[in-house]
Amino acid sequence: MKFLPDRYRSLFLCLFLLVSSSGCAVLAGGVIGGGTTAYLKGVLKTKEPSSFDRVWFAVVETVEREGFEVTSKESSSGRAFVEAKLSDRDKIAYITVKYYKPEITELVVRVGVWGDEAESRRILKLIHEKLY
Repeated sequence: MKFLPDRYRSLFLCLFLLVSSSGCAVLAGGVIGGGTTAYLKGVLKTKEPSSFDRVWFAVVETVEREGFEVTSKESSSGRAFVEAKLSDRDKIAYITVKYYKPEITELVVRVGVWGDEAESRRILKLIHEKLY
């Protein structure tokens, strides 16, 4: 770095490291602060401290209460899935419930093909209102 005087090299290096690593710090803070909920690649995943049956019931009740048009619904041992068209939009919501442990259930919400974080979080909030 011949273009900077000697006394500014360390300052420049510190600023460069701070700016280039700030995204990692924000990501780590979001994961740590968010608990067991994470939005990644269009999918909102969470681990609910509740039984599989209770979470699945909350999902079904939320879909019915919100007036979503169910296009596909499957339920088997340890896994359940619902695909529904949102009532006020042209997007499709994909909600999957998976058994993880006796009192821990994985809940996955995806809205649209590429994902819609705001809408996914809204649906998760509605499910939580029914669940808790």
